[in-house]
Amino acid sequence: MRWLSRADRGIGGLERLAIIGSSLCILAIMVVVTLDVVMRYMFRAPLGWVYDLVSLYLMVGAFFLAVSETFRRGGHVAVDLFRHMLRPGIRRRVDAVAALMVLPVLLAMVVTGWQSTARALARDETITGVVAWPIWASYVFVPVGIGLLLLRVALHLVDLLAGGRGLVAETVVDLHPAPGAAPGAAPDASPGAPSEGDGR
Repeated sequence: MRWLSRADRGIGGLERLAIIGSSLCILAIMVVVTLDVVMRYMFRAPLGWVYDLVSLYLMVGAFFLAVSETFRRGGHVAVDLFRHMLRPGIRRRVDAVAALMVLPVLLAMVVTGWQSTARALARDETITGVVAWPIWASYVFVPVGIGLLLLRVALHLVDLLAGGRGLVAETVVDLHPAPGAAPGAAPDASPGAPSEGDGR
């Protein structure tokens, strides 16, 4: 379906932006922690705000902004001992049921996350620490990241119900493919390899 392909590209673009944000959070963690160590042991002047910034904001952003792209690449932990023993057609149905069960949980997380963010913003809530960081800036990563994951899982489910193989990699996609390999190709995939039948 053409609209499904366009939706996949659109969500993929948002996921790329989110993963860039996640990478910037990790880079910022490295910079501020290094700065804190230098200030602490060379100048005896530790930066008291670093712990709050890293633990309440940067680590939260690094995790939640990457969660949807990680799912798309097949990087989440999964119990698949018996799944690979199933025929492709049955496996597709099992994956569809799993996605259907996950969607209400993700929706609840998005709704409660937005509610918490809006409440903290309206009340101008801040943390108790060296710097009064705004709490909403920490909460907002949850609905943004999980909301993106919700869209990805929903699109994955639609593709499965339409008879496709889903829009999630079967194995962890190599972030750094070998020279000559197509970007985003699975490490064990070979060009021209035949695809699975639907196994009805």
